[in-house]
Amino acid sequence: MRYFASKASECRSIDDQRTSRSLWKLLLIVIIGMMGWFWQAAASRAIGEDAPLHFTVNHRKDFSQAVAIGFNLADVSSVAALDALPEGTKGILWMRNYNNAKCSWQTSDEETADIVRAAHRNPKFSGIYFIADTPHPSLCPTAPQQIAERTALIHQYDPDGRSFIAVSGGFKFPEEFAQLADAADLIGVVVYPCNTKKTRCEMDKIAERVGRARSAGIPIERLVPVFQAFGQACSDAKTKWYRLPTEEEMTEILAIWDELLPPETRPFDMTYSWGEQTKHACPSLSTADGSDFPDLQSLYTRYFASMR
Repeated sequence: MRYFASKASECRSIDDQRTSRSLWKLLLIVIIGMMGWFWQAAASRAIGEDAPLHFTVNHRKDFSQAVAIGFNLADVSSVAALDALPEGTKGILWMRNYNNAKCSWQTSDEETADIVRAAHRNPKFSGIYFIADTPHPSLCPTAPQQIAERTALIHQYDPDGRSFIAVSGGFKFPEEFAQLADAADLIGVVVYPCNTKKTRCEMDKIAERVGRARSAGIPIERLVPVFQAFGQACSDAKTKWYRLPTEEEMTEILAIWDELLPPETRPFDMTYSWGEQTKHACPSLSTADGSDFPDLQSLYTRYFASMR
């Protein structure tokens, strides 16, 4: 009997050891899983999902220099271009433009649907579709309805996607914010206060333009500030209207935007323009490095770093 009792005790001891090992294995799996979740969350924060988002345009296929400044939202024109973006960045899809001369889209509904279906699950896609750059309802009375329909089409295939339009709403088109308020999910407030006709930038235009957007009933959380970081001194434009801000002026411009549309409420901010354009933007932020033009790049680097 003592033999069987001894064997039973021995078996219980072995079972206890096995149970203990199983519990430790289970605990280890839980710990490893939690660590994996932690590092995945940390990686998500690192690529900007919880960080302020900074968008610039006209960088063509090379976004790496803009990334070094602190930009993390790229201007891309195709789904294939998303995969080529640097790690830690995402893309805003440029969907071609709304044509103010013809009052029509440059892409059909079918083409748009195909792009949305292909893009919306891409891990490097921001979920933002840039569908119209400064549409003018005064020239095209059907524009608000057409843009609203295009937004609805995007939502049909990507319920979490957001349409984005850039609106000027200047003295020629003061009603644009009211006309377009409900047409898109996100509204860019376009203000370029520095021009060649004035010795100082017209800073009051920023508050004026934001005021029009707010008076149109657009919530602050839907408004995107559009910063001027370009001039036309080296462009081929016949009338060189815009000039690059100085470092002092750029600092003031950013401070005004921060007061009117605080970084914590912005969907993202947008800078026009990183790259140069023959007629519209030269110099631009890509050449404003302190060599031939003011060092706006260092200013931007400090500005973006202050938000982290």
